Amino acid sequence: MNKAHGITKENLLASLPAVLANDDDMAALAAAFAEVLADRVGEIGRVSIYSQIDQLPNELLDILAHDFKVDWWDANYTLEEKRRTLKDSWNVHRRLGTKAAVVLAISAIYPDTQVSEWWEYGGKPYHFKLLIDATYEDVDPARHQRVIDRVAFYKNLRSVLDEVEYYDAGGLATEYFGAACIGCEMVGGATAIRY
Repeated sequence: MNKAHGITKENLLASLPAVLANDDDMAALAAAFAEVLADRVGEIGRVSIYSQIDQLPNELLDILAHDFKVDWWDANYTLEEKRRTLKDSWNVHRRLGTKAAVVLAISAIYPDTQVSEWWEYGGKPYHFKLLIDATYEDVDPARHQRVIDRVAFYKNLRSVLDEVEYYDAGGLATEYFGAACIGCEMVGGATAIRY
């Protein structure tokens, strides 16, 4: 570590305001704290939680979600879904009740999610649809229920979800859709499921 710019006792004391540095009691207290902090520099990396989310174990992600008040957390998420949800939770909290929050939150389950507003498809005012690319993801009733639960939490109270449309843009999930869908139809050349 470069001592000229690192966290050392000398550097910490050099940043002490003059009014405190000229007070003998404050200077002694600052010197004691600076010494303890300088000795613990190696621990700084271990408390960097946000930058290490991709390395954290499943159990710790559940604890962090509780601590960070990720109210829409689902302990049954896959490890990758948990990591995406936790990473996006700060943005979701900032945008709660908006289209952006819905897209961010559902993208943790299905990464290529879009919201179509009522004026974009001729629906009733304040209604919307979810368009989910499920080409590389499974679609099943449990995951669909997670989507519905999350939408209810993220959207504003005035908005109404008209439908969730799962579509297969690449043709890789067509067989699964054909076996599991409640109502399938062709949409722009891609198989889609509408719930």
